Amino acid sequence: MNTRFHVPSKVFGTRRSRGERPDGDPGSQSETSVVPASITGTDPLLIDPMLNGSPGKSCSYLIQGEKNVLIDPGSANAAPRIIEALKSNRIKVDLILLTHTHPDAAAGVGVVAREFPNAEIASPAGATEQLADPSAMVSGMRKVYGEKVEKLYGLPAPVDSIRIHAVGDGEQVDLGDRAIEAIATPGHTAAHMSYLDPESSSLFCGDALGIQLPGSSVVRPSTPPWDFSLEDSLDSIERLAGVEAETVYLAHYGAARPGPTEIFDRAADSLERWHKSFLKKREQTDSEEDLSRQFNACLEASLEPIAPSVRRDLETVSPAWLNLAGLSAEQARLNGRLSDAA
Repeated sequence: MNTRFHVPSKVFGTRRSRGERPDGDPGSQSETSVVPASITGTDPLLIDPMLNGSPGKSCSYLIQGEKNVLIDPGSANAAPRIIEALKSNRIKVDLILLTHTHPDAAAGVGVVAREFPNAEIASPAGATEQLADPSAMVSGMRKVYGEKVEKLYGLPAPVDSIRIHAVGDGEQVDLGDRAIEAIATPGHTAAHMSYLDPESSSLFCGDALGIQLPGSSVVRPSTPPWDFSLEDSLDSIERLAGVEAETVYLAHYGAARPGPTEIFDRAADSLERWHKSFLKKREQTDSEEDLSRQFNACLEASLEPIAPSVRRDLETVSPAWLNLAGLSAEQARLNGRLSDAA
């Protein structure tokens, strides 16, 4: 694997937005009663909005210090629960840090930003425009999920562009008493960033490695139909494997198991096995139902059995049809390039 990623000394600090409150307090209490998300851990804090009434599917992280950083505030539906949990614990947010701008990770940015008006938003370069104008994000969400999108994720609210900072590869995010290193990890989507916190030796990977839920160490690929790239995903997994970190954190869900060494091999193996199976089955059928069965067969072929409850949760978080759509879209792009070259 690669040697540890070297991060240059480029730094940015938290810029205060216009209309800042001098005391930095969050906004007013929401008008309706909201069940707060659960908060566990120490450094970082894991915040679970308990979507659909059950834990262990999706989470945000909070790094506390001179400046508090919320990593991936989640969907617009999840954001009020996260806000309520933070306010109940008297925690303010100084920086909202995004690994990527898919709806499950970033549709709640505008809601959280409104509640913490002094917080800056840092997003991977190439994905900042849709935070200021989320119409493209909404269009993409509707194209994939149809009318179910509001129930699943809610609709994103715009963020004042003056508060948004584009994070580049190799950049250091200054938190005052510590700095977080940004590592470009495209693949799951083109504009995807992972972050290393040397202070806690924590590596936050978003969806770059796939999905791993409580109750199993199986890693399920995450290949959504926006701009997934198999080649970039495998390159990013290899790059992350060269980063020195004691704990690897996933958006879905929590600390990776069994540890920082095995998780990268599991992620790469799972993705390659599924892609090969997809190509083989695609030659035999165009039936999405048959392809879905093949996807789940890949999970069954894992080294350990998967409990039915875990299998259901995996399908909820990263459904087979969504992954198939992403792989099919990528294959169509590759075929188009071959046709153009010919």
